[in-house]
Amino acid sequence: TKDDVQLPRLALAQALSPQLDPDHANYIDGLKLGDMFNDLTGAVYGRGPFEFAIVRSDPPRYVEFNPREEGGGVRDFNVPANDTRTRFSTDPETGECHKPVATQFYDFVVVLFPSREVIALSFKSTGLKVARQLNSLIKLRNAPIWAGKYTVASTMTQNALGKFAVYQVKNAGWVDAVTGTFTHELFNGLKGKTLVIEREPGEDDVVADDMPAIDPVGTTGEM
Repeated sequence: TKDDVQLPRLALAQALSPQLDPDHANYIDGLKLGDMFNDLTGAVYGRGPFEFAIVRSDPPRYVEFNPREEGGGVRDFNVPANDTRTRFSTDPETGECHKPVATQFYDFVVVLFPSREVIALSFKSTGLKVARQLNSLIKLRNAPIWAGKYTVASTMTQNALGKFAVYQVKNAGWVDAVTGTFTHELFNGLKGKTLVIEREPGEDDVVADDMPAIDPVGTTGEM
């Protein structure tokens, strides 16, 4: 509708990202493992750090994807937070642990500096810790969300499932008066808008380190 806003996403190049495969239609020449890039234009930003301001922060959202063997793609763009698809569970007979069917996302709309490019910064799986950290940095300022300035960078880490890229965010002071007018206007302009951000399941939706302890009697726990 007229209130829908489609945004490009600031993405991370992971080992299985199609943008790293020369034979894939979405291949981006010059993109390297761990680089940040624009998933719409293909612009490569490298590993940073670079500065940004936040003009919108949305509540957590859950998205269910079709299995890759069925062609992939989004099955349900807006799974309710209390839905069973958002929870870990165990099989009462085998004790086998099952990950949530739906993937949790934290979405922010940010302005990159110095270009003033507006882009979505979206966190999932291993990135949820960084999303919560960014939320904490916002709250500790005790100021309008559009007034703060931060940095984002990419770094490599690993766990039992392998090596992958993650975001790092830090405080970087405050926007100046002129920039503040710009970010404030964007903040107001995005009120009531429905954000449309392209999603992808990826291979790191849920990794071993993210899985909470689940008791053996088959109860489930929220992500």
